[in-house]
Amino acid sequence: MKKLLFSIFSLILLTNFSLFSQPTQDEPPMGPREGGIKKLLKLSAEQEKQFDDLVYQHKQDAVDIHAKIQKNRLELERMVKDNKIDEKNLFQLTDENSKLQGNLKSSAVRNWFEIYKLLNDDQKALWSKHILQMTNPQAIRERIKGKVKNFMMNRRPRQMNRNF
Repeated sequence: MKKLLFSIFSLILLTNFSLFSQPTQDEPPMGPREGGIKKLLKLSAEQEKQFDDLVYQHKQDAVDIHAKIQKNRLELERMVKDNKIDEKNLFQLTDENSKLQGNLKSSAVRNWFEIYKLLNDDQKALWSKHILQMTNPQAIRERIKGKVKNFMMNRRPRQMNRNF
């Protein structure tokens, strides 16, 4: 029985970790290059301030949610290390983490829509196109593949002259 519970817990924990290793949409849609989309949108000074405030608020909320998720993971880890696996608590923490991840995604969508509402019609068209590119799974895979390739090319040790 202990082995079965441990196996189930391990599977849930590994699934949870693998979900977080995947690219997520819980960050603001502009990502690390938000200056690029702000320049492209040609925001007024007032719009830029509102844009920055919305992004800041979303990031602040995301940090709080991530902290709660991490605390739950630590509690799960403690249960396993102490060999005191409580089925009810295990499912409660897992369900709570799932809800928190959902809250994170909802927060990102809310942030996107709040930014959308402050834009004029031309800016809305550009913003929607940008978001569509950012959420397209194939485009995401291509960006990641390009970044990994670039990383690997820059990290490769210089080859010595070898005659094979």
